[in-house]
Amino acid sequence: MICESCGRETDEVRRCAICKKVLCMDCVRYFVVKKKTIYKEYEDSIPVCKDCLPKTKLKKKLADIVREVLGD
Repeated sequence: MICESCGRETDEVRRCAICKKVLCMDCVRYFVVKKKTIYKEYEDSIPVCKDCLPKTKLKKKLADIVREVLGD
């Protein structure tokens, strides 16, 4: 399969948990989320691409808000 982030062909792939892009092992990032069940609360790591990391998404949303308020 071909990585959608860097374009390399690889056998070991992961999918971004948010946008479902195919990622190679070099491009995948992991984000820790807290999950709660009836009996306990635990942390789980989910694979994400660099575009879906919380800081990147927040910067994009902030840029969109500034562009909307101030105009181009």
